[in-house]
Amino acid sequence: TYNCDKNNVRKLINESTQLLSYEVTQHTARTGEHYITKDRQEYFKMFWTASGGGVIVAILCIIKVFLSKMDTSAFGHAFFYSLNYSLGFIAIYVLGFTLATKQPAMTASALVSALEAGRKNKDLPDDEKHKAFADFFARVFRSQFIAFVGNVIVAFPVALLGIWLIDIAFDYNLALTKWYHLVRDLSPIHSLAILHAAIAGVFLFLSGIIAGAVANRDKHQHIYYRIQEHPALKMSLGRVRTQKLAKLYEKKWAGIISNFWFGVFMGSTASIGIFLGLDIDIRHITFASGNLALGLYGANWNVATDAIVWGVVGIGVIGLVNFMVSFGLSTMLAFRSRNIPLSE
Repeated sequence: TYNCDKNNVRKLINESTQLLSYEVTQHTARTGEHYITKDRQEYFKMFWTASGGGVIVAILCIIKVFLSKMDTSAFGHAFFYSLNYSLGFIAIYVLGFTLATKQPAMTASALVSALEAGRKNKDLPDDEKHKAFADFFARVFRSQFIAFVGNVIVAFPVALLGIWLIDIAFDYNLALTKWYHLVRDLSPIHSLAILHAAIAGVFLFLSGIIAGAVANRDKHQHIYYRIQEHPALKMSLGRVRTQKLAKLYEKKWAGIISNFWFGVFMGSTASIGIFLGLDIDIRHITFASGNLALGLYGANWNVATDAIVWGVVGIGVIGLVNFMVSFGLSTMLAFRSRNIPLSE
């Protein structure tokens, strides 16, 4: 039996991938706890940070419409769209704002760790084992809801204000030739919005894995300690500033890399679709809200009522699919990493 196990390649792969996924999800579980509100004060703070994220996303929507008018190749569009998204997402992260859809990939690991803690406590009766998990889940749901509200409610008026100011200042309606696509692409029945939202959900999941993998690698290679003890840095900055730099790197670097790659994924998908001859793109709830505002202004508000209704419904559906895909994939990975059966 020992020799069979010793040479079992499948068992080696299973154990290795489980260990790796555990290390990655441990980081995202710790990060995810920051996205979960505990009381009224934190709840409204989440709303304001989500509102800040909505402001930046509205600006990104306007810049993207500008970039779409550039006379360049598909690669050029992919490059500039990716740059726009990446810098925007990094700005949201560094300034302490919240992008609602980044939460599920982070909070899933924290949820599963709460479930694991209840399972490990053998003294508790069955109905008590999941009590902590149930409380935790309720907090996650509330936090996710208010983050969605903050993003969507603010992105719409800020995008509208931005395009109106451009029109006033330069006498130029930015979305005049783009409004039809901006509105139609939100409809879940007139476009592939659901599929495109699912693709964005996969990218959200991947960005969470990247954050965990980068943090895990840096910890394994003692990068924080190396920065802290680097002789050249200590000579030029001093010991105290070098320690602050090391702590800043430890706190922010994994998130910056994660947001950078999320921006690249989001910006390059449409161009890859053109190259492959596939109708693939991304739809994100906050960008959908900003795009609806730009589309309505671009059409001078002459849009059919059913198109507006389907646009509003589409924003909700896109958000739901974003959440379900990223949360579902992250939960499956977290279950796998802790060896908890899916029956739980």
